Amino acid sequence: MSFTIPAGASPRGTAVQAAKGRFSIVSGAEGSYIYLPESCSILEAPEAVISALEAFRSDAFDRNLPGEKPHEKAARDFFGGIVDTQPSLPAIPSTDRDGVKDLVLNISQICNLACSYCYAEELNKSKKVMLPETCRAAIDKALELSGNGLKSLKFLGGEPALAFDEIRVAVDYVSERSTRLGFAPPAFVIVTNGTRINDEMISYFAAKNFYVLVSLDGPKAIHDQLRPFSGGKGSYDKVHTTLGKFIAAEVPVAIETVYTRSHHSSGFAVNDVVDHILELGVREMQITLALGSWHGEGAYAEIEQVCRDFSDAARRSIRSFRSDDPFLLRGIQFVIDGFANRSRNTHVCGAGRSFMAVNYDGEAFPCYLLESEETSYGFIGKDWDADRYAQISRKFVENGKDYHDTCGQCWANEICQSCLGSTFLLDKKIAKPPAWFCAVQKTLISAVLGEIGDALVSDGKKRFLDNLGAFLKPRGFET
Repeated sequence: MSFTIPAGASPRGTAVQAAKGRFSIVSGAEGSYIYLPESCSILEAPEAVISALEAFRSDAFDRNLPGEKPHEKAARDFFGGIVDTQPSLPAIPSTDRDGVKDLVLNISQICNLACSYCYAEELNKSKKVMLPETCRAAIDKALELSGNGLKSLKFLGGEPALAFDEIRVAVDYVSERSTRLGFAPPAFVIVTNGTRINDEMISYFAAKNFYVLVSLDGPKAIHDQLRPFSGGKGSYDKVHTTLGKFIAAEVPVAIETVYTRSHHSSGFAVNDVVDHILELGVREMQITLALGSWHGEGAYAEIEQVCRDFSDAARRSIRSFRSDDPFLLRGIQFVIDGFANRSRNTHVCGAGRSFMAVNYDGEAFPCYLLESEETSYGFIGKDWDADRYAQISRKFVENGKDYHDTCGQCWANEICQSCLGSTFLLDKKIAKPPAWFCAVQKTLISAVLGEIGDALVSDGKKRFLDNLGAFLKPRGFET
């Protein structure tokens, strides 16, 4: 296997020391603050101090691109002295030692839609569902690799509702096997296009406490353009009906949106999507940036605008927790969790370490977006190679933040997360995300931290914390 080491990375297996004294100026609508990542602290400071550190603001895309700021070393030396007086952050235990925690089953490679940006188009040509014996073998292997049980079992496709009987087989089996092994059963997640859900399924998902994500790309005009049925007819009306049934049955449901260049060129900003989801009565949403949409002429300028839009939506979500009608943009939860837990994320995601995906035919991968010959673990129950699994997993361990010089210099090192799979779709490399994508993430992180700073010094602090606690109560899995 030949994995390319990206420029700026340390030699494989060689960890680098994160720079001391890193910091950033983050801003909410009401004030600016100093963020110290090494202690995960948001500090108030006199206006004159904030003004003197203006070059270190991180609230815009271009401020988060690579490059040293004026007097950066002197400023870091100063803040390094402050950090020395505070307890250092504990690292989140390395999940490569803990084993697989999140299992994804691509349980149906049949799909009744023809989404314009589908990453699983080739897989769906098989038009097959996962056999019960493959479900059970995948669960057995994941439990074997877990150490102490799975946190989540997630069903994807294709359209997973087209394999409802197989979902029930998997749920029953993993519950029984986990209990027999002395493990807690996992939480269950399904991502569905919402067009083949019936009342029986809704009742079942409610009884099994499923976390349900329904794919909806915004208002009818843009959704029908991007997610038509295979015959060409728009799917919005059917999805809208399904959402209404989930809400009427009081089943917690969230919406997953893929934000594409088509949204931007059609005049649908991120907040337009947020507005529409809220109008539908849903208060939890995952809006994902489709990286592969942006390339060619004008892409950079558009990304900069979309970055501002995402940051505005993130700020709006955090501010909503100071009101009587909060909503959660799930793409910012890692920032909230990182700040609240005051622990350090050593990797941007769990792919290849705590995360594993299995296709309908039993072929296993580090993630459902990270599928290639060189990332295949092999077929569960057929040619599983423990040495190959360990070798591939090791590549993902050594793609952590401790192995990238650029990460070691970054103010967002301790808190950031992103998606290796999304960047893999661009150039098929297991590598650190590109600088422009990091700039988007850091701008988002800065916006969230700034608004948290405002909330924590406001008169509405208690309401903010109470609302946030109600939304973020443990579900037993991460997304």
